[in-house]
Amino acid sequence: MTKLFYLFLITVILFTQCKDGSQDQMQSSDHGSVPETIIVPASDFVYELPKGDILASSWSLREAWIFNNTAIVLKSLSNLMTHVTVSADGEYQLFVRSKGSPNSSFKVAVNDQVTETIFGNDSLMTWKPGGSIELKAGENVVKITRINRGAAFDVLAFTKSSNLDEEYIKQHELNEEVELLQEYQIPASNAVKFGDLNGDDLTDFVVFTRDYSAHAFDNSGTELWSWESPEVYRRERSEFEAPGVLWDFDQDGKAEIVHWRMSGEQEWLVIADGQTGEVIRQTAWPTKALPHVYNNFRLAIGKLTSGSPNEIVAFTDMGGTISVDAYASDLTHLWNHTENRKKDNLGHYVYPVDLDDDGVDEVLVGSLLLDADGKEIWNRFDLLDDNHDHADNYKFADINGDGKRDIVTANSETGVFMYEAMTGEIIWQNIAEHSQQIEVGNFLKNRNEPQVVVGARTYGNRQAGEQYLWSQLYWFSNQGELLFKWPWKPINGNPDFVKGDWKGDGKDQLFWFKFLINDQGAGELYFPDPVFHMFDFTGDGAEEVITLDGRTIRVFGAKEHQTGKDKKEDLAYLKHKVVNHTHY
Repeated sequence: MTKLFYLFLITVILFTQCKDGSQDQMQSSDHGSVPETIIVPASDFVYELPKGDILASSWSLREAWIFNNTAIVLKSLSNLMTHVTVSADGEYQLFVRSKGSPNSSFKVAVNDQVTETIFGNDSLMTWKPGGSIELKAGENVVKITRINRGAAFDVLAFTKSSNLDEEYIKQHELNEEVELLQEYQIPASNAVKFGDLNGDDLTDFVVFTRDYSAHAFDNSGTELWSWESPEVYRRERSEFEAPGVLWDFDQDGKAEIVHWRMSGEQEWLVIADGQTGEVIRQTAWPTKALPHVYNNFRLAIGKLTSGSPNEIVAFTDMGGTISVDAYASDLTHLWNHTENRKKDNLGHYVYPVDLDDDGVDEVLVGSLLLDADGKEIWNRFDLLDDNHDHADNYKFADINGDGKRDIVTANSETGVFMYEAMTGEIIWQNIAEHSQQIEVGNFLKNRNEPQVVVGARTYGNRQAGEQYLWSQLYWFSNQGELLFKWPWKPINGNPDFVKGDWKGDGKDQLFWFKFLINDQGAGELYFPDPVFHMFDFTGDGAEEVITLDGRTIRVFGAKEHQTGKDKKEDLAYLKHKVVNHTHY
């Protein structure tokens, strides 16, 4: 693909995104009690966010409510631009919701008109009229301009009403397709695991906090029990997500909980009753004697025998010693594999997955593949010997259409790799900044082959007051050719992907951060918080999106969807899609 054609493709995609966003704004208009109103959320300016500008939430802005829970903080002098489309020429009243300080401000420009009113200089988020604006039939350019840095805004509105208020705006948050199904308040966490703890065929969950404590909740949000980890060494266990899984080992319809516990100076791998938290059985956690560091501790359910998946695989990275251990359901130790390598060299998670379709799992960890008995099949330490170039995320699919499952991996600064699953041979590789998250599927319009999409992470200068983590999507063909990026510039954060059957029609839909990713490879704001997980939470055959903002879990579904059989009745689905879930 020539550079000229590549630039043309990007221009077409961006134009389509802007037009689509404008049409969405028109669809949110209410022609009833309030005259015609066009709502322009801050997220409509994301497509080319100037370097330095950041997305913010109600929590980060210390506000009780932010439209769509998504605002933009103007840390750059560069203008922001989007488009709105109207059916006929007309006079509208502009309203803007913003905050800032006495030294921060901005104006709004529409086509060749610039507001006399300034915004973004109030200490609290303020809904302010901006005067009369002439909109022309067709597409209109809307800019955030005349910027004095530091202001934040979350929504603009153009209306035929002279007294539009915030209550009207609140009725038009998020996409009209999205329905909030459940909301739970939880202890602060980045690791929530799901399963049926009490046998009522409803999805319950366990919250694992960064100090490895555990809090079990039923589907209604009632806390069933909690286990608090001892304060000793608590600081060392606060870096990554805590180890824990839910699985029904005895097949009585009620999941048990597998997680880390500590008693006195002894660390334990514990299977506990899901309803009470009482220990059913335990064995020593496979670490050296205390004290030691906690870099990466992870747990996953494996299918290491010909029966149902019922084994436990533990990953323990203490830095210097990294081990993979397998256990039967009674915690009989099956095998161990140990590598003496630096922290993170084998990544952050362990993946039991059947790569050769022989009915039992291989165990993939970092650039090392083990068989179901813990014996090495291959490693690529020759390529990824430096612990900074570790695997951050894996996905498995037949990407090149040869009928065999392939491995794609986001390998930090070395980029994205596609491997032959059972040999470790590289099929293709490319670069994508710090390749952090990865997903594969048929997402883009007019492309028959799968695509690989990478969440590419960049870093800000914290000493200069910049946000530390930034990310954007790199789109690749199944042959490793870079197709395009979205947004054009990174947005702040370290977002997850989730993928699933959103409409219940058997077609996968991709989500990233707060966005549905459309068939042009661009984002449309769908959720107030970052996506965390996606599976058939309700059991109606469609897959719901679960968001997590640290202290709140929300479950969202498509208002219009097909219903069917509970996908979680399939143990393979339950194992891969629900239970063995990780940010990594």
